Formats: sequence, C-alpha cells, structure tokens
Amino acid sequence: MNNAWHKSLGLHWPIIQAAMGGGIATAELATAVSRAGGLGSIGLLPEGQFAQEITKARAALGDTPFAANLLMPLLRRGHIQACLDQQVPVVSLFYGYRRGLVDKLRAAGSYVIYQIGSREEADLAVREGADALIVQGTEAGGHVRATESLWPLLAAIRPAHPGVPMLAAGGIHDAASVRRAHAAGADGVNVGTRFLLTPEAHAHEAYKQRLLEADSTLLTRLFSLGWDAPHRVAANAATRRWCDADGSVPRWLSIFNRLSEAPTRLLPLRLAESLIRLQSPGRPFFSPFPLTRSMPARIDTTPLYAGAGVAQIYDIRPAVEVVAELAKGYET
Repeated sequence: MNNAWHKSLGLHWPIIQAAMGGGIATAELATAVSRAGGLGSIGLLPEGQFAQEITKARAALGDTPFAANLLMPLLRRGHIQACLDQQVPVVSLFYGYRRGLVDKLRAAGSYVIYQIGSREEADLAVREGADALIVQGTEAGGHVRATESLWPLLAAIRPAHPGVPMLAAGGIHDAASVRRAHAAGADGVNVGTRFLLTPEAHAHEAYKQRLLEADSTLLTRLFSLGWDAPHRVAANAATRRWCDADGSVPRWLSIFNRLSEAPTRLLPLRLAESLIRLQSPGRPFFSPFPLTRSMPARIDTTPLYAGAGVAQIYDIRPAVEVVAELAKGYET
C-alpha cells in the first residue's frame, strides 16, 4: 500500500466516505467519519447550504481533514468559490472535466482527488495534476461513470500510473471487500452504501429501510431528468413500471431526458424538493435527487441509490463502527 497519501493528510486509515450528494452526506456524516480516522466527505448541495456544511465540518473538526465534492453536471460557481474561500483540505471531482479547475484548487491548498471510470479519464486526470484517483467500477451505487467492473478496470489503470494513489470504488462494504481491493493494488477505498446506512447519513429512514430489504440492484437511466446518466439503484415502483429487466427505459424517454439537461442546469438546485413532490410512478419524469429526511416519504418515485454490495448489508450502524469494520481489511 502507498501509505504516503493518507498519512500525509493526517488520516489513520485509507478509507474515504463517498460524497453522496443531494443532502445525504452532510457535515454530520463527514465529521463522524473523519473523527473515526477515515476521510469524511460533504456531497453537493445548493451553493448556500454547501458552504454552510463546509463551515460546520471545519468548526467541528479543527485541523482534522475532511473533503467536499464538486459534481460537474450540477456544478455552480458558488460551489467552487466555497471550496476556495474555505480552503477545503480535500476536494473530490466527479463526472466531467473543467480546464484549470485542478490547478485552481491545488493553488488554494486543497488535495484533489478525481473519480474516474475509464483508462482515458484516468490519463486526463493525471495530466491535469490530480493528486489521487478514485477508480469507480460499475458495481458502484449512484451515478456510474464506468462501463466495466472495478477489478479489470483497476488492473488496467494501476500499472499505467504506478506513482498515483488509487482508491477502489464499487461494491466495497466490509473488511473482506477492502482486503480484496488492497490485494488488487488499491491504495485505499471509497465507500458509499455502507455509510448511507448509518444514523449520521441524512437519507430518509424509509429509503434506508428499503435498502436493508433489497437483494439486488439495477443499472438504469430512469432518474435522469436534467442529468442523463446511468445510475445504480434498488428497485421501486418507478423502476418496475418503466424499466426492462436490463434497466433500459423507453427510447423516447431517453431522448426527453437528454433534451432536459441544458434548461435544467439554469435552474437553482434548491428546486429539487419541489420536483420530487410532483413525481408520480405513472409519469416517467424523475429527477436524480435522492430522498432525504426533510422530504415527504415518496419512496417509489425517487432513486434508491445503492451499490451492488447492498444485499450483504443487514443493519444501520454508527459511522465509527463502519470505519472500524472496514479497517479490519488492513489488519495483518
């Protein structure tokens, strides 16, 4: 393992909590994970809330590092400015490219981690000066950049960039999967679903309960209003009504979702909750925003983001215990 990257950041374990956006991963979860020795992450929110959560995490953690995520398809100028103004210790980037952004963040003192889903994207991120890579396989929950499984993708990218720290993402949920990632050459892990199923995650309790009951997931583009991209979810009434067995959706709906991207990006992100209130299983116009504690329990019309390992998660456990369990994968 390349210990330099996480020890230089002040981390006890090379474990990152995935930056689950839309209000799932706020300062509460990020703080709990960072205090436990991993790297907690704040997911993307409307600009004002995003800045507030960063402020909360810094106040709670002091010099203990944490991360904030810039999700390119939903990125606004205020998100970048919040990271620069508050000199966020670690910034992760995902699902897109913006020239000069890595240099700007690094100049402000941030350690920059790029989440990628292909060899070409890894090459680009390294050329841009990323400090580390998260290699995401198709097993990952939420929005999926990859088109192949984690293990062959990691095997292809690892020798191409031997000096760059690489973290495995997709289906990592316990000590055994951490051990496998380490054996495959990963310098750490990026974990989402296991941290979603903690008291500190702001996912709606009905969402968490549905994941505890899930025995499988599917890759689909159903929840793509405003952001047409594949995502892994647990099934609900919306997927059963509109998805084929392989997760595909009607062609006309795919076209509509693609056309909705440009106008939707002009709207404030704070409109997400009002969109969710209008959604119905009978109308296949579903936004990518997940169900949080503050929203009505519309469990059958919102994306139940979950990774392929969800069937092996049986409980809601405090974040500190999740970090301890994952860390066992590094014990010799």
